[in-house]
Amino acid sequence: MIKKIIVLLMTCILFSTVGCSVPNNPASLLEPTETIFTVDNYHLQITADSTFNEKTDGDWDLQITNENAYISIMAYRHIDIPENLTPLDIYDMQNEGLLSQRTTVNVIEKAKTQTFSQQVVTHALYSAEKDGVKNYYASYLIELPDDETFAWVLVSAMPSYLDENKEYLHNIVCSLSTIK
Repeated sequence: MIKKIIVLLMTCILFSTVGCSVPNNPASLLEPTETIFTVDNYHLQITADSTFNEKTDGDWDLQITNENAYISIMAYRHIDIPENLTPLDIYDMQNEGLLSQRTTVNVIEKAKTQTFSQQVVTHALYSAEKDGVKNYYASYLIELPDDETFAWVLVSAMPSYLDENKEYLHNIVCSLSTIK
């Protein structure tokens, strides 16, 4: 019995002093930290990892980029849009305005509407060219549960990057929420 206790103690001491092996690149173990970006005038926020930075130029209420993708937000208050327009009308007008300034426009995914955690999300994906450069444009209508605000969100990126990172970018867009 004493022999078993000694072996157990020696094993515990061995594991506590040796520890776990570390891979060649310990930095690869670190997860990027999250950054919260705000659209102050509309009391909205979106969460992305620390690879994203805010761009301050342009006509967007908020635009963030990791240099591979741009996430651009135009926010609206229901009270500020004409009574004869719905958020879906605004979404369609924004998409038409964007795509009218592009060439070789193709619909990759038709608009579909889903509910995620109290948000109503309409999403479509387009391929188009601007200045001879092909991009994918994922457009979103995010209707928030506060019934006061909604947003048109545009993700633009090279087709290969968006294909490889579709879920990652979708999760960032769907993190758009009201600041409490």
